[in-house]
Amino acid sequence: MRILIMSLFIALPLHAATLVSETVGQVGEYVITSREVQITTVIDHILYPPKDSKSSALLETGPESKEFRNHVTAVLLEAVVAMEAATFNVGAASTAELDEALAKVEKATAGKTYWNQLQPTSAEVKKFTDRKLVAKSFMKFKTGSMAGIVSNVDAYEYYQKNRSKFGNTPFSEIRDNIKTFLGQQQLEERLRSWFELMKRKYKVRNFI
Repeated sequence: MRILIMSLFIALPLHAATLVSETVGQVGEYVITSREVQITTVIDHILYPPKDSKSSALLETGPESKEFRNHVTAVLLEAVVAMEAATFNVGAASTAELDEALAKVEKATAGKTYWNQLQPTSAEVKKFTDRKLVAKSFMKFKTGSMAGIVSNVDAYEYYQKNRSKFGNTPFSEIRDNIKTFLGQQQLEERLRSWFELMKRKYKVRNFI
């Protein structure tokens, strides 16, 4: 159940909608609201846009969006990863890196109605941006530590079990591709298990 915790009345023209922020998740005692998810999602899209994205429009989301649950999950995991990074003192963003990211966000959001309606404070933007940089850095470190080695034997066993996929293509021609695929598959499974462990450790709750 979504818990309505506040209504923010925005000093905008009379036709502007009232922003309602709801509790959508929790990490331990830390409560995450729909407004925080909206702000964080905008920041993420600015700093890490899809490769095929050419639009300067902000990525809008909210409880009514079909993608909102995924956005909530992303913010919950990001918060957990940043907390875990803090325990290892790994992934801290440099002042220069943070300043560069903040400048990019400020430029992209300047004059945008959706952003203004969210009324993010400079402290919030700094906090969410820093958390994102820390989480991304720690995940890069964690991914590197989880990467396994796929042997030629493992690759050949996969090749033999899936001969119908490869037809008459010799193993030698696709060995490296198979090893890359199996390595990625192995990494994803390890990350999935680690995320589940972190969710239990930090008592993550998704209310959407």
